[in-house]
Amino acid sequence: MTVAVVCAAATPVTAAAQGPAAVARVATLGSESTDVWDVFERRLSALGYVEGRNLGLERRWSQGFTERVPTLLAEILRTKPDVVVASMMPPSASLDPAQCVPILAIGVAESYGACRVFPVANLSAAAAARQLSATHLRLARAAVPSAARVTVLTDSSRPFLVEYVEGLRRAAQPLGIAVLALDVSRNSPDALVDAIARQNPDVLIAAPAFGPPHGRRQLLAHVRRMRIASVGSHMMDGVVVAADYDWRDLARRAASFVDQILKGATPGQLDRDAPVKFEIVVDGQAAAAIGLAVPELLLREADRVLD
Repeated sequence: MTVAVVCAAATPVTAAAQGPAAVARVATLGSESTDVWDVFERRLSALGYVEGRNLGLERRWSQGFTERVPTLLAEILRTKPDVVVASMMPPSASLDPAQCVPILAIGVAESYGACRVFPVANLSAAAAARQLSATHLRLARAAVPSAARVTVLTDSSRPFLVEYVEGLRRAAQPLGIAVLALDVSRNSPDALVDAIARQNPDVLIAAPAFGPPHGRRQLLAHVRRMRIASVGSHMMDGVVVAADYDWRDLARRAASFVDQILKGATPGQLDRDAPVKFEIVVDGQAAAAIGLAVPELLLREADRVLD
């Protein structure tokens, strides 16, 4: 998940300069409304921004369809917000340079058309893909130590996920683990289910944020019914083990950055060198449902265990 902050290209009139009656205009753009956004908004509240009083919030959700993002972003920019915070961005877009804004991204920050991108944490797409793929493969082996065959659900139309799958294969090769990729962008849901059944992997790995959330969760529900252990990024997808960047921590950091920008800071002045945390969650009920006894070493490593 990527979170971005967009500020007007011209020097903004800050909330502080506008006086106590000023309303900070903040827009959010994401895949769906999740607790990460709740954390972001609670942090803004703790910093003194109250919706309906000195804060105006515009919320837009793409429901996981990246092709909707350019239109949603264009809608947002027409409202002339002070700051836009987004959890997903397409690789490029045609934007009027006059509307162009610095973009502050949680997690991964890449060029966005003519607009400059500033990350909440200094983390490139390649580095993020390598870290996630290595972590997911390690957790797959921790959950099923005898695993020799891994199937990964991915989307070859997304460069980040192509890098992710390559990272999985590089990490798996010296371990003698076979990695088979199934592309959601080239197969129907029924074809994917049939392919998973044929491959019968020891562990299925769900690449981060492939496809719309609803379809992703339906597919992983079939995986559970096949009694196959699963590893992914999002616990709400129904995987046995989830590991991802601690987006709540990054969301709090993003809210603090918004506050600094509204008070006159430029994105280039923000401290983006704080360490990036990972969070590992084990779903004990999901493991029990497929007859998997979660190894004690994995339970001790988990940040949270859901019973």
